Amino acid sequence: MSSPSAPRLLRAASLAFLMATRAAGQGAPAPAATPAGTPSAAVVVVPVANVLARPEALAPVEDQAILGEAVETSRAEGRFLFVKTRSGTRGWIEESAISPAPPDRPAQRLEVTSNLAHVYRDPDFTTSAPIATIPLGARLGGLRTVEKEGHVWREILLPDGRTGWAAGEDVAPERPREAPPLLDPASWLAMARRFLGAPYTWGGTTPWGLDCSGLVWRVLERHGILLLRNSSEMCFRDPQLVPIRVEDLAPGDLVFFGTEAKIDHVGFWAGDGNVLQATAWGVPSTQESRWASDRLAPRFRYARRLAALPGAPRPAGLTPAKAAALGKVLDTLAAEGKATYGIVAKDLQTGATVRRNATTTMHAASTMKTAVLLEALRRVDEGTLSLSTGIPVVDCFTSIVDGSPFRLALEAGSDDRTALYLGKPARLDFVMRQMIVGSSNLATNLMLGLCPPRQVQAFVDALGAPSVKVRRMVEDTKAYDAGISNETDAEGMATLVEAAVTSPKLSADSRRLAFEILAAQEFNDQIPAGIPKQAGAVVAHKTGSISKVQHDAAFVRLPDGREYVLVLLATDFGASEEGRKRVVETTRKMSRAVWEAMIAP
Repeated sequence: MSSPSAPRLLRAASLAFLMATRAAGQGAPAPAATPAGTPSAAVVVVPVANVLARPEALAPVEDQAILGEAVETSRAEGRFLFVKTRSGTRGWIEESAISPAPPDRPAQRLEVTSNLAHVYRDPDFTTSAPIATIPLGARLGGLRTVEKEGHVWREILLPDGRTGWAAGEDVAPERPREAPPLLDPASWLAMARRFLGAPYTWGGTTPWGLDCSGLVWRVLERHGILLLRNSSEMCFRDPQLVPIRVEDLAPGDLVFFGTEAKIDHVGFWAGDGNVLQATAWGVPSTQESRWASDRLAPRFRYARRLAALPGAPRPAGLTPAKAAALGKVLDTLAAEGKATYGIVAKDLQTGATVRRNATTTMHAASTMKTAVLLEALRRVDEGTLSLSTGIPVVDCFTSIVDGSPFRLALEAGSDDRTALYLGKPARLDFVMRQMIVGSSNLATNLMLGLCPPRQVQAFVDALGAPSVKVRRMVEDTKAYDAGISNETDAEGMATLVEAAVTSPKLSADSRRLAFEILAAQEFNDQIPAGIPKQAGAVVAHKTGSISKVQHDAAFVRLPDGREYVLVLLATDFGASEEGRKRVVETTRKMSRAVWEAMIAP
């Protein structure tokens, strides 16, 4: 099918073809019921099946699966089945749209190569209406080939068991899955232009209608490149795409648009100042648009290139030049925040580090609980403690100054879950988790009763973070009055956070558990809040705040596996709620700046 005629065909295509195919295939068996959660192979038997967000006919469309596509089903709800598609999308499909995958595959596998292909009852264009119309990429069985009146016809086997005839020019042998990808941006753009005029359709991936990421996904899928399905996943989470500078854009690169908080659009850079995109703006359709438009240029955020292309760059991380530029940004933000900040940002791949007031000592607040966690895990490694060790839960403790008792005031929210065990034993793994994820002071003092401060300090010193000082339990007033406080600086806390996940002084199991517990942190309004949720970064961190300090210390893992440490400590903000809110907002901006530097080309 030639490019000039494609838009006319798209406008003329009738949904009646879809309905006719579905009606004709009603006799196809539904997938057999399987125990909930047990994957079962199935195949799509209608031209296009919507993948829905909920098991409801009017639910939002998440994606589409096409005729002959293999899916996995796992559970049923009413007339809907929960499936996983080839694109990785999970959602609900009507059970009548799929059938159990046949045990035997035809000797020859075909796929549709035209935008749309009619299937006829006989090898003739005129004796009957098409029995089905199926889209680009649909998979069929090939039976035999005949020539009739100057036309080549292929007898095909549909997934529901029916046979029919398709014009030979509309189908070709299926491209083997193991074949290398076709790394030809000119071919990508040529195929995308075949869809010009196709209506914009949310969730669409076929010539009947495409959304922005559906266009990109389908074009590259036809070239053997299987990206993640939606625009934000492509931008931030797909390891096959690498960042590039906007000035380095070449035809076939991907350009992403949105706001600081959200990526919501993607298109192909077509060259000559144009973007090839499926968009709801203007005439909702696939179109080639000028970059210098009110809709595109102001909303541009990132550019990406397929990493497999010759000469594609690799993620640079925090280079010395980028670290220097980042330092200036952080200085500006610190001035706006009107506080004293201790900052360490370290790329664990390149080693490049930004430090500001990194050795300025501050009250540690709850960040010191990370040190207690690591000492407990060390003792689990050596066998003197077990994750199942029972800890009697009490709210009365002894001062480090003179051994006199003091009662801890329980804090609503933070201590609630631990306090349920008062007068009873609780497992070590539960208590240390509550110490971190809920920042329970009760759990912390219980842990310090089991792992005294001097033992915690000895391990902190061994980990290379002696400036982190763990000297007393929480709310030991006599110790506080005597000038005995838990302290830290940004340098020491950065070393401690890095050690939690990387130090050979802890076993691999303990490092994994430390990361998992820190990543389950429930107070996420600082460093995590500065990173877009779409970005897929995992932030393992510990916060800490009292009247005069507001801290966050994090180990951040990006979707491509790169990691960095970020510690942001703050004091001297006036010990007021207004000052604290300003510091929290500044911390978010600092976190965003570090993350942007890490993912920048």
